Order: sequence, then C-alpha cells, then structure tokens
Amino acid sequence: MQDFGFKMTKKVRHHENETLFWAKATSILRLPQQKLHRSKLPYSYDKAFESLQKFVSENELGNLTSGNVTREEIFNLYSRLIQQNQPRFVEKSPHHLFNKSNLDLISEYISLHKNDIDFKVIGLVRHPLSVIYSGWDRWKFDCRLFENEWYTSNQNLLHYQKELDIEIVRYEDLVAENGAFMQEKLNLEPVSNNFHFRSSSLYKWKTDDKFGHELSDETKQLAANFGYSDFETPYNNLSWKIKEMATYAGVEIKRLLRSNDVA
Repeated sequence: MQDFGFKMTKKVRHHENETLFWAKATSILRLPQQKLHRSKLPYSYDKAFESLQKFVSENELGNLTSGNVTREEIFNLYSRLIQQNQPRFVEKSPHHLFNKSNLDLISEYISLHKNDIDFKVIGLVRHPLSVIYSGWDRWKFDCRLFENEWYTSNQNLLHYQKELDIEIVRYEDLVAENGAFMQEKLNLEPVSNNFHFRSSSLYKWKTDDKFGHELSDETKQLAANFGYSDFETPYNNLSWKIKEMATYAGVEIKRLLRSNDVA
C-alpha cells in the first residue's frame, strides 16, 4: 500500500503495521467479543486500555480518559489518526472481521464521518487452505479451530458487505494482477517502478506433502462463494488425523510446561 502513496501508522506494537485499534476499542467499551484461536484477543478492559493508551501517546494523538472512555472519545482519536496521516491513510487488521462488535463500531464511525472522510473498505479474502496452512506451518495452529476462524470472519465479510460497501478482493487475484486493482478501483499509480506482490506463498499448501487438513463442507461452500474450488491436499488420509492430534498434543504440553516455569 505504501507503494501507492498510502501512509501507515508509524508506531505500532504488533506485526505488519496492525494497530488492532477497533478490537481494543471494543474491549474498552465492554462490547461482546469471542476468543480468537491462540490469540491474546479479545483483551481485557485493563489490557486494552493500557495498550491503546500507549498507542495514542506514542503517536501523539492525546490521551484516553481514565475509567470512562466513550464512543465519542474513541471516534475522535481515530479521526486524529486519519488527519495525522492524510491524504491517504490505510488501516488493516484481519482480526477485526472475527467479531461483529468490531464491525458494528467501524460501521458507526463511517456513518458519522462519511460526509467529511472518503472511505474505501476492502475485504481481502484468501483461499482457506492457504490461511490454515500458514498458521499450521509457522505456529502449529490447530487447523480445525483456525478453519472456524476463517469461516466466521468471511461469513461476517459477506454479511457486512452491503452495509460497509466492501469491495471484496481475492488475494490470489491481487497478486496475479500485481496492483491492477489499485489502478482500476482507486485510480492510483504505484510510486515505485519496482513494485510487485510476493507470490511465493500462494499455493504452498498444495506442495507440502506433510500437510493434509480436510475442510468441512460448510467451509467449502463458503469458499465457493469467493470462487474457490480446489480443496485437495497432498496428504489427505487417516494418517494426517493421527499426526494432527500428536502435533497439537505436543504444542499444548509445551505450553503447559512453560506456564508452570513462569509460575
């Protein structure tokens, strides 16, 4: 996005410039949220307040009112963040899709400021097996639980598509077109001649013979709504289920031992 002249928040505590702003705001406002798989989200009120306070302070946006933060205060902070990074500011976080309370808060903010801010909401969807494989390969996520996270998030994406006027884009198409979407939909040209999307991780789940997760019929049906049809993995049999259970048992035992060491 920076190759197209967008600014991103300068100081963040999370990977890949993700602020988790709306997830933290939802916790501070004590709105309902479901737990994400092997994630610290949703934060408790105290943790969310501490983290967002540090974020707004480091980015010179002001301070949160201790003890009684209101929607208006949250919205004002976000408006200052946009003003600070104008004329083109991008906020991204896949975590915001999982809980409807996050999306309701975003929808409320957009509704209040649609006449003075030019919003464009892009829903980036990726093949479920690509997402699940990445979590399994990098962090040994439980494939079934992570699949549920993909399913819920992308159900919400479709549910809020009209309300938030979401432009849904498949990650695979974005990489293949190498930015043509940005030029076609947003009328933007890249500011760098060296711009390109990385394609090396697109279909790794198809070639890794150690991976064999099988999607549920519900997930396949939802994925088909986005144009996906290929769901076969190299390692798709009973041996995978045994391997899967052994992997997660080992992960949980290590986590338990680390918790005991800390205690």
